[in-house]
Amino acid sequence: MPETYITTSWDDGHPLDLRVAELLSKHGLSGTFYVPMKAENGTMAAAQIRELSCAFEIGGHTVNHTVLTSTTEQQAKDEIFNSRHWLEDVTGQSCTMFCPPKGKYLGKHVEMVRRAGFIGLRHAELGSLDFPRPCGGIMLLPTTIQAYSHGHLAFVRNAIKRAAFESLWRFVAHGRSTDWPTLAASLLQRALKCGGVFHLWGHSWELEGTGQWQRLDAVLRFMAACKGDAPPYTNGQICLRPRSQLLSSQLGWRDRLSWGK
Repeated sequence: MPETYITTSWDDGHPLDLRVAELLSKHGLSGTFYVPMKAENGTMAAAQIRELSCAFEIGGHTVNHTVLTSTTEQQAKDEIFNSRHWLEDVTGQSCTMFCPPKGKYLGKHVEMVRRAGFIGLRHAELGSLDFPRPCGGIMLLPTTIQAYSHGHLAFVRNAIKRAAFESLWRFVAHGRSTDWPTLAASLLQRALKCGGVFHLWGHSWELEGTGQWQRLDAVLRFMAACKGDAPPYTNGQICLRPRSQLLSSQLGWRDRLSWGK
């Protein structure tokens, strides 16, 4: 079987992230929540972030939800470094993943993320099934599908911006539908056949605003049904270990389950 893994991530730290967490727990799936201290749509209280960190990975998302490409170099550095320090103070746990707000960053920001102590940077490349890619001493983790229905032009613009033409071709050949649950099912089936990382991401406030909770539940149920062939991991776990180690750890987990029976 080709190596295939599933992961999810959720941006902006909105209080409704707790509802996403409930659905992930219901289906036995992993998730990484990228949480700023402040954001336009509101954020969780420190106690809620700490509660969430007991079951899920928490990643940096700047302190003030600052778009890195729209600020000074010093402010970008402060936002990146301080986001990690703040989250570790709040959760009492190591923070190893970072996601730039709105997915916007430059090469110099990758170096800042590395120097801040993060091991991975999650960005927003639509249609990817790739494993994390090494870049500047850290791992870049792309995404597969957003829990939001984009038009065709959004996929084209996303691919051109990131020179991700393989992802665009994958959408054309195996996706085609702009209905995100339909596209998610198609791309997950492609990942199961050919291997790779199926990565669902989104915003809880956006799910609420567009009435997507039942559809998210259905997609997570489908993902959970594939766990036997595509085990779930957090973003950090996927970035931290080579593919061979991911496979070995999963086999070891299955062996321990068999031994315990």
